Amino acid sequence: MIGSEMTLLLAVLIIIGILLYNPTKDLGIPAAFIFIGVGLFLGNGDSSFEVYDNPELTDFISQTALVLIIFVGGLHTKVLDIKKVIKEGILVSNIGVLVTSLALGVFVSFVTPLSLLEGFLLGSIVSSTDAAAVFGVLEAKKMKLKYASDKVLEFESATNDPMAMILTLIFVGILKTPDAPIDYLGSLQFFFQQIFIGGGLAFTLFHMIKFLFKKFHFQEEGLIPILLFSVLIVFLKLNEYLGGNALIGAYILGVLLNTLDYQNKDNSLHFFNSFSWLAQSIMFLILGLQIFPKHLMEVLPIAILPTLFLFFVARPLGVFTSYLPIKEPLNKKIFISWSGLKGATPIVFALIPVLSEVNNADMIFYIVSFMVFVSLIIHPFSMEYLAKKIDLLEDEN
Repeated sequence: MIGSEMTLLLAVLIIIGILLYNPTKDLGIPAAFIFIGVGLFLGNGDSSFEVYDNPELTDFISQTALVLIIFVGGLHTKVLDIKKVIKEGILVSNIGVLVTSLALGVFVSFVTPLSLLEGFLLGSIVSSTDAAAVFGVLEAKKMKLKYASDKVLEFESATNDPMAMILTLIFVGILKTPDAPIDYLGSLQFFFQQIFIGGGLAFTLFHMIKFLFKKFHFQEEGLIPILLFSVLIVFLKLNEYLGGNALIGAYILGVLLNTLDYQNKDNSLHFFNSFSWLAQSIMFLILGLQIFPKHLMEVLPIAILPTLFLFFVARPLGVFTSYLPIKEPLNKKIFISWSGLKGATPIVFALIPVLSEVNNADMIFYIVSFMVFVSLIIHPFSMEYLAKKIDLLEDEN
């Protein structure tokens, strides 16, 4: 498909997605469900009609959009909110992701044609939660939870993508060279390299921006968000060259920038909000276009048990293991265990083994897609009900 036709298709589907999402927002339906569904059923609704199939372009657009979305999430994150939940948030977003990945991987190797390592890859891909979906449900339902449970969920969902991505890359690397011995030390080194380079680069660029804001008065305030956006692009290219993790670096950069007072800050945030919605819309739609219903139906028989295991065993096991070093109420841990909303991120990560031509990558991609759709259907409508049942909602008085 040529560029002009693709642009027109995306524009039309975005319009349809917005018109469908706007009246359903109050129900807590995540935007990912609406826009991916529009791409899936309107773009590729007929199994014999494939309007778009370009995993390379889909991966590039989606990875770039994810960085922007997480950066904007950081811009709206207050450091004081993070300080309250940073300990448990870090535990759940790292230990929780690791335990969930391994537990699901073992189970998958028994109930599907996938090997143990392929199961670990699938578990890594689908272990993180979706920040946009979590924020959207909490906002739409106006849920205020006891023990800062909502803040833990928000912080976890914003910071667990790097761990999931790093594990995904590690297992893809192992599966691409099946005859070579597993380099555990190299994998550990890769993990810390991703975190420290991504985070270190974010701190460096932050101090440069801080210096600029102190020394310069901008005559045209509309240029400030353009400046920040350009800095984000510089961060992406430098990070790619140095080998850091773009997701964690973008989040840290956004959080740090939120601590600054600068000209036209509110308008800059509005600019990035709109840009984030554009990135989400395009990413969700193009992911929907990349998924074909006929292939999704083919994996249905082998995807059901792993999906149930993820929601009812692997995710709770990961959360409860994360809380072993600290003491928190049982109802809080139950709610966080259940509220592991999946969104576009796992589908984006599932493209990595497809592009790397790992064995059974297509099967993994469609199992992950099925898990995401099930999560987007059941979690938004059950979270408030569960919070009421286990007495976790704050009194409105």
